[in-house]
Amino acid sequence: MSATALSLKAVQHQVSLQNEKSSEDDVKSCEYQIITFAKQLAAEKDAAGIQNLLIAIRPFYDVVGKARASKLIRELVECSLSIEQAKDEKIALLKHCIDWATENHREFLRRNLKARLARLYNDVREYTEALKLAHELGIELKKMEDRELLIELSLEESKSAFYLNNFTKAKCALVTAKTNANAAFVTPSLQASIDLQSGILYSADEKDFKTSFSYFYEAFEGYNGVNDKANAIRAVKYMILAKIMLNESDQIPALLATKEMASMKGREIDAIRAMSDAFRIRCLKSFQEALRNYKSELVEDKVVAVHSHNLEKRMVEKEISRVIEPYSEIGLPYIARVIGMPVHIVEKAVARMILDKKLSGCIDQHVETVIIHPKASTDKPFKRSLTTIREVSKAVDASYDRAARHIK
Repeated sequence: MSATALSLKAVQHQVSLQNEKSSEDDVKSCEYQIITFAKQLAAEKDAAGIQNLLIAIRPFYDVVGKARASKLIRELVECSLSIEQAKDEKIALLKHCIDWATENHREFLRRNLKARLARLYNDVREYTEALKLAHELGIELKKMEDRELLIELSLEESKSAFYLNNFTKAKCALVTAKTNANAAFVTPSLQASIDLQSGILYSADEKDFKTSFSYFYEAFEGYNGVNDKANAIRAVKYMILAKIMLNESDQIPALLATKEMASMKGREIDAIRAMSDAFRIRCLKSFQEALRNYKSELVEDKVVAVHSHNLEKRMVEKEISRVIEPYSEIGLPYIARVIGMPVHIVEKAVARMILDKKLSGCIDQHVETVIIHPKASTDKPFKRSLTTIREVSKAVDASYDRAARHIK
């Protein structure tokens, strides 16, 4: 027999020795052995072994009681879900456990496993299924007044609605999560997740990047406080995105150099940093290279993708601004050649910039050139001169009125 089979037999033997008269120390020892073996199987990427373990130790569930058994089952399920495997296998495992909980009238466990299934659906991008399950279970949880689980579920509902571009539903679900969070104690990790989702919705729906930056910073502090580095890095990534959208990419190097964020490293940070560097130097080629080199971190990230069109449009405008900056008149074909885009697209972009008052000038279509108008002076002496002229004009008008009255 393999070492794994022997270990499973050892666990089964330990379980068979337990009954209602077993001491607390014996029960704890058995429980510890089960969890240790499950972690060993997870390290060996043996998902089937964990599923067999879940079935083999079922007699032990009756010994420890429903609440303790629920916690143990959820730990074993998490061990299995941590293994890289097909999404169908993960979903099948959770559904199997839910069916067992339903058959054995373990309602608390069933609700928790269903909430975990909703999160799994989001993780594997089955957003429609996640939204449907979250809505159905949410109705049940509101009747049960299980606030903590309802907060987690509302958060998952908000995420799935966001990924389905239903921002209204996403905001409603987030409001439910926030309302319940205000009336109950939530863990720092869960509060950080609420803050992160708030920042995502403020940036995607309302385009309020200052508020979203504040939420992302709160999320970063929350995740960093509980040593959740993966989510802390994600929060930093979205903080940098907010700075880019605010046209404050020059502040990003100083932000990343702070004591709290100096340890935040990885492809997520490298990707968004490459994008911010392209914005700062106003180089469309560097921007497109960043999208190619970090496709999964930028293009496939829904939060970044929501802004991708605006980001590319802004990048084109920045590139055009960089090219025409030294000139008072410049040809459209020359601009197109320098930035590597067709002339008609460049012409549309320049026209849009003029209409949006981002560029002071006009297009001479007869000779295909852009004429740049000099910016009006806005220095203090000029403003004071205008004020003086305005006051002198008022004094002259007043003198004229008085003279006219005397003549009459």
